[in-house]
Amino acid sequence: MEKDLDKKLYNDYLNGQKDAFEFLYNKYKKRIEYFIFNIVRNYEEAEDIAQDVFIYVMQNKMKENVSFKYYIYMVAKSRAINHIKTEKRRTEITEKYLHDFDNNIEKDILQFITEEETKTEVAEAINLLDEKYKNAIFLVKIEGLSYEETSKILGQTLQNTKNLIHRGKKELRKILLEKGYKEMNKVVKVFIIIITITVLLSGIVYATTVIYNNYIKNNTNHKININPSYQSTLDEHTINNLWVGTLDLAWKELESTLGKSKIELEEGNLPIVDELNKSEFSKENLNSNDYSIDIQKHEMGGYTINAELKKHLNFLEAFDDFSDYTRNITFGNGENYIKYFGINHASSKELDKNVEILFFNSKDGMKSNDFAVKLFTKEGDEIILYRTDDEKNIKEYYEDVIKKSDSYTGTKEFGGEDELLIPFVRANGMINYNELFGKYIKDSWGQFFRDVVQNVNFSLNNEGCDLESTATIVTEVLSVSMKPRYCYFNDKFVIIMKEKNSETPYFVLKVDNDDILEKVDEISEPKIVDYSKENSERYQVPKVETLFFEDENYKYYFPENKSHCLYVYFPDGSHNMVEAALRRGTITIDLLDKYEVEYIKKEK
Repeated sequence: MEKDLDKKLYNDYLNGQKDAFEFLYNKYKKRIEYFIFNIVRNYEEAEDIAQDVFIYVMQNKMKENVSFKYYIYMVAKSRAINHIKTEKRRTEITEKYLHDFDNNIEKDILQFITEEETKTEVAEAINLLDEKYKNAIFLVKIEGLSYEETSKILGQTLQNTKNLIHRGKKELRKILLEKGYKEMNKVVKVFIIIITITVLLSGIVYATTVIYNNYIKNNTNHKININPSYQSTLDEHTINNLWVGTLDLAWKELESTLGKSKIELEEGNLPIVDELNKSEFSKENLNSNDYSIDIQKHEMGGYTINAELKKHLNFLEAFDDFSDYTRNITFGNGENYIKYFGINHASSKELDKNVEILFFNSKDGMKSNDFAVKLFTKEGDEIILYRTDDEKNIKEYYEDVIKKSDSYTGTKEFGGEDELLIPFVRANGMINYNELFGKYIKDSWGQFFRDVVQNVNFSLNNEGCDLESTATIVTEVLSVSMKPRYCYFNDKFVIIMKEKNSETPYFVLKVDNDDILEKVDEISEPKIVDYSKENSERYQVPKVETLFFEDENYKYYFPENKSHCLYVYFPDGSHNMVEAALRRGTITIDLLDKYEVEYIKKEK
């Protein structure tokens, strides 16, 4: 998609849409400077060479069978080497010219992005890489070029390039893990490494940065997956999955903002788009005090939509904490001992009012794999816990609870010898829906998805429940891909003037031809014409200096052999000789300066 977009922009530029190249320039400017810097080792020189690269690319069409990215990096390499040759530093051009890199590169190259602590750590990690890996990793893993394209740019064999990438990735991962990422699970480690390197070398949107800072840095339990919509399926392949309605809220807000009943992609919908389109969850399902939706329109088009949900719930009475008594109780087939809370025979009867049994389907009346309870909170929200082995989607789970609860004939009051055991839960998750990146929204004037990100922090304990979740959708508009509307009033048109709340205009003008239109050769300010230049045979110039005007301090002369046949024309159609206009005060000497009329000024 990115390759196609770059090529389309470049072709649009070649076909006369000059603004198309501005997008490519902004996208690649810092990347090309970074690449060139690795060769010339001087940032100011890298900036200058990068400008030459863009000028060359603008003036010289690339071959049809290559990508724009490959083309511009090949030009960048060629220009950088030519620069070194011009500076008579041939000895610096060796097979390792790409490997010499200043240890403080982030101070020169990366300061324009951010000084955040975490990103600086990764910048330092990149600088700790062996010099021979840097540009190879940059071109393949950040710029997305193929191994073959990268090998040609670097002047390496294909196999050598693959070896550089493989070894470089291992080294980078080792450095990052040694710098404090050991406490994270494997999936998050990889995600953080990819995201942070991308931030350093190619930039990333605000949404992901905020979620990274507020979520990843402050939490350590990330073993959770997030489902995009209310209809998402939870089966044996989806372990520890959750759904929260923030993405549904943001999606519906995007639909409303774009004036659509549903979002469709130009290239055909993805499963996630179909799921979100048919989602039945909306802000009407929430108390307005518990959520917020913020919409920001970008200066160049596109939107940032943030949907946030916060819940802080307290049980009617705090349940008993059994952590000290359940040290030998695991969960399912797990090997770890789990913290639990709830109610047993020694608990206060006041706790019974926290709970309602929705249904309890059992053969022996004591144990069951099919039951559900409802927990009550001071805030009025209800928490339903459903024990089941069924594999269904989220909506079906809830429908089952309602159906089974309605048909249950047993007592729903919790009490007597009933017991309740609930594990402490803490789940933190984040997901970037990368499959939507770069996808164009159908009939939206060039709007495409830049980022779709969602995070959640959830905890359930003996006192209550806390939930915080944010979903962010970022769209952008690529103006050059829009189908422009040319509002050219260059033929018959009508001018209508009316007061704001009036239904009847007070002025109407129909323009049928150019009789009442200002012409290009008409003037809006005084204009000087030298007729001797237009007709030298008719207007003879004097061979001596000629006085044409004087004021209190100076006398003004035309030089010898210079014209004094100057006329000034006024917007009202009148005209006069310059000398007369100066004496009457209808013009000043400044007008002669404006039209570069030669004269001599002498003090009296």
